[in-house]
Amino acid sequence: MIDLFHILWQKKEERGDKMAVKTISISEPATKLKQFQREGYCVLESIADETTLERTRTCVKKAVATLDSEKLASARSPGTLIDSGPYPELAGIIGNPTTLLALDKLGITNCRFWKAVIISKPPGGPRLYWHQDCMMWQDPRSYSDRSPMIFLMYYMEDTTRKNGCLRLLPGTHRRRHVLHDMGVAHTPDINSIENPNDPRFLDYPDEQDVPMRAGDLIIGDARMFHSTHANKSDQQRTVITIWFHPWFDDLLPGTQSWVHEECHRRHHDWPESALKEIAPVIPHYTGNVAPMKYNRVPDERLSVSGP
Repeated sequence: MIDLFHILWQKKEERGDKMAVKTISISEPATKLKQFQREGYCVLESIADETTLERTRTCVKKAVATLDSEKLASARSPGTLIDSGPYPELAGIIGNPTTLLALDKLGITNCRFWKAVIISKPPGGPRLYWHQDCMMWQDPRSYSDRSPMIFLMYYMEDTTRKNGCLRLLPGTHRRRHVLHDMGVAHTPDINSIENPNDPRFLDYPDEQDVPMRAGDLIIGDARMFHSTHANKSDQQRTVITIWFHPWFDDLLPGTQSWVHEECHRRHHDWPESALKEIAPVIPHYTGNVAPMKYNRVPDERLSVSGP
């Protein structure tokens, strides 16, 4: 397997590259971390600058233009599900130094990248169903306060309830919910809305709307149930979802092996300039344990009462 880490590191040594050091101020980082641990998310304002957003929007326009009607129909509920593999232009927002510094200040450290997804909901696009995205419920970390998998979401436009803002069920990353027994995420039937009466499209007590401004960042626990409202506006609404695995070295070897293999397989042909932008979060696993198998379903260790 091609090892992006070693290739990039060797080239950096040859050139004597030095990483630029930046600073960032996070208001009440301890409070943000507690919210993330307790509720499953926190929001940081003005994390992506306009240059990064414009570069990403250009990539989104290019990527969405490649989809045909059949592909769009297969993902009616979420919107486009475009993998980062063919789009090295996303490297700037994936490796955004401001974000990496913010995560470090929050204490969410040693993050490693799996993939990013362009999710663009067209005008009139329906609700996204409730789901959680954790795929390593066999890893003991999935039942701890140190999430094995987090999402970083950047919206390309300001979002409101009208154009399909994010909806969350805070606390469901640590507590069992009735939704855990209703099926897993991203199967063809639910993505295409074969059954519009599926209870995963309903409202639930304690759900919260999270309207965002373009350039803000939401850090979310992959174990938390989330969804979106329908896009009732006349404009496209797009989010870039980036998957990180924090405290990487504490994950089971099979989990580390899977993250390494999946990231490298998707991004091995990115140009050096793009790899350099994501260098701090490229996973590097040197063991010989086979990659884990997906497991999207929590066992009895996740209880209704929580920890």
